Amino acid sequence: MQTLTIELTDNNSLKALQDLEQKNLIRIIKEPDLNSYSLSGEPISVEDFRKWVEYAENSPTVSLTEAKKRWAGQKKKLQKLIR
Repeated sequence: MQTLTIELTDNNSLKALQDLEQKNLIRIIKEPDLNSYSLSGEPISVEDFRKWVEYAENSPTVSLTEAKKRWAGQKKKLQKLIR
């Protein structure tokens, strides 16, 4: 999940964002807490967090080239869903 702050220039831009929200592609936060760095959902324990970090560190990695190829494929799929 990424958080993005934008400035809307007219009502058409708000309508476009609301359309994306209706498709469950984005979530518009009415009053954001700019100091919050947590993800949505239930909190996890410190032990579970440590296990998650250990799992991530021991997981296989891919090269940047391979990651870009995978992202290109996913990007095409997402664009088809939006249209």
